[in-house]
Amino acid sequence: MNRRLLLLFAVLIAIVLAACAPPINLLDENNLKDTSLLSGEPCEAPCWNGITPGETSFRDAKIIIEDDERFANVEEVEPEEESNARLFGFSDGEANICCQVLSENGDVIDSMLFFLAPEMTLGEVIEKYGDPTYVLGETPSEDQAIMFLIYPDVPIVIYAFVAGAAEGELSDSSEIIGLLYLTDVAMQRLINNNSFYDWDGYQSFATYIDENYDFVGDEVSSVDDATSDESESD
Repeated sequence: MNRRLLLLFAVLIAIVLAACAPPINLLDENNLKDTSLLSGEPCEAPCWNGITPGETSFRDAKIIIEDDERFANVEEVEPEEESNARLFGFSDGEANICCQVLSENGDVIDSMLFFLAPEMTLGEVIEKYGDPTYVLGETPSEDQAIMFLIYPDVPIVIYAFVAGAAEGELSDSSEIIGLLYLTDVAMQRLINNNSFYDWDGYQSFATYIDENYDFVGDEVSSVDDATSDESESD
């Protein structure tokens, strides 16, 4: 299946696999124990723990995490040559490295990525935020899947666990195992560069995932058109 996942999605999957393998366990109690998405404390999404993509500086975000006794292993990744991007990760206590904060320009943060202990459910999220707009899926193992639920207006992406992989189903009790908080600009770029399925309620993973996307981003469509034109000219 030809899924176009934005780099952030690919990074998140890689982190999951690195943290869980072997064997892969997406329902990992050692990940971040946090239900602020529902409680709104100390701030509402996409703000988290006083940090907001598009507003908080990379320096201030790092200081906030370093000064919080709940978190450990705060480490900045060595930046690539000729890149202004900066990234640091941290863990919930001494457990897994669960979380990352990214600034593309090295100044203000653009996104926050969290892998969560399974303490919230999809039903609770939908009760507070309503239905997502788009969905996308991935199967990191033969018996486990993740559905990415896109909320452009917040802007956040929710990661819901699906047991049984392609044979499994989303339900109101599906565990939330990850969050991606973005700026409005980053969310629009995500939408422009990917293909998605429209949200159609609680369905099986297999029902959603096929080759017939309901939505194709502008940049993806342009690439497809160019590829088609080149093929015709050949």
